[in-house]
Amino acid sequence: MPDPTLIQAARDLRELIESEADEIETSCTLTKPVVDAVEKAGLFLLSTPKEVGGLEADVDTVIAVCEELSYADGSTGWAVGQNTITGSYLSYIDPAHAKAFAAMGAGAGHFAPLGVAHEEDGGYRVSGSWQFATGSRHAGYMGGGAVIMRDGLPAPMGEDGKLPLVGFFVPAEVAVMKGNWDTMGLRGTGSFDYEIPETFVEEGATWIINMGYAPHQSGGAAFALGPQAFGSIGTSAWALGVAARALHEIAEIAKAGRTRLGSLPLRDQEEFQRDFGFHQTAVDAARIQISTIYNRAVELIDSGASDEDCADAVRQSKAHANYLVKHVTKSAVAFAWEASGSAGMRNPSRLQRCFRDIHIGAGHQVFDDRGYREAAKTALGLEPLPF
Repeated sequence: MPDPTLIQAARDLRELIESEADEIETSCTLTKPVVDAVEKAGLFLLSTPKEVGGLEADVDTVIAVCEELSYADGSTGWAVGQNTITGSYLSYIDPAHAKAFAAMGAGAGHFAPLGVAHEEDGGYRVSGSWQFATGSRHAGYMGGGAVIMRDGLPAPMGEDGKLPLVGFFVPAEVAVMKGNWDTMGLRGTGSFDYEIPETFVEEGATWIINMGYAPHQSGGAAFALGPQAFGSIGTSAWALGVAARALHEIAEIAKAGRTRLGSLPLRDQEEFQRDFGFHQTAVDAARIQISTIYNRAVELIDSGASDEDCADAVRQSKAHANYLVKHVTKSAVAFAWEASGSAGMRNPSRLQRCFRDIHIGAGHQVFDDRGYREAAKTALGLEPLPF
């Protein structure tokens, strides 16, 4: 069941976040008042396992909290959501190390295998450069993904056909931040590029990356969804929040009397009423859809179903997340912005910000159309890709 206390805590931040949104966009990162308030509410630990110091909120609470923060401001919702996703990855490492990192506050990083990890006794010597470390300005620890190196060469492919990849965490002060985030939308997320110079990481602070159905060392069944699918929960909720805000903004514009010479007021136009109702219903349905598909996958894993069935459920969840963002929320925001006329063009405009944010967020790799193809393969008698 959703946790009303955590949902209300997120809702209570709306006024503050809205008041800071312009400064967040200008500075390209969350402001200190917002960071402090989110931290005080405990929301950076939303998806961190309880046994290592987190809240380990259920699927529906994660959706509601991330949507609420994103309704207040897309950049804030995205940044906090990505911080919580990094916190969920602590479930894959040794609990003693995870507890130490969780105590550092928010986490950030990019877990694509863009670095190298040379095997050494007791761990790995890692280094590399990564992009898109969302929420990194206020992070206490950082992570990355790397190709495992053995005797100076990439380790051989496993028998399962998977790449030899490792994820890792280090204290934030180890990372060298580039401070180069400047984009059309999601400007305030602080998604800076960074480098990690050669650093030894104990094995307990690492895990073998499996982006699909994955083993975890702490926390409940939801963490077995794997990094990508689990992360899609909060990111999908972000899209719901941005879309809901865009629809609210165009409703306010319509109620204020938007019109064009020779036309009925926008609010009185039957075509506008129909389109508004369509998109509002579609977003509401998508909210139910995301809750249903992710809860079903978690329940399947928790029931002890076969790895094959669990992996298929995870693939289906990714496909639904892709559909939600690419074909439901993005469409709703585009409708709202196009209907707004000059009200959506002029600065400042929350609706314009929603338009810019949804287009940048929809480009994230988690919403790649590959999700559709992989979800279809089982029904077509084809073998899904292992990664």
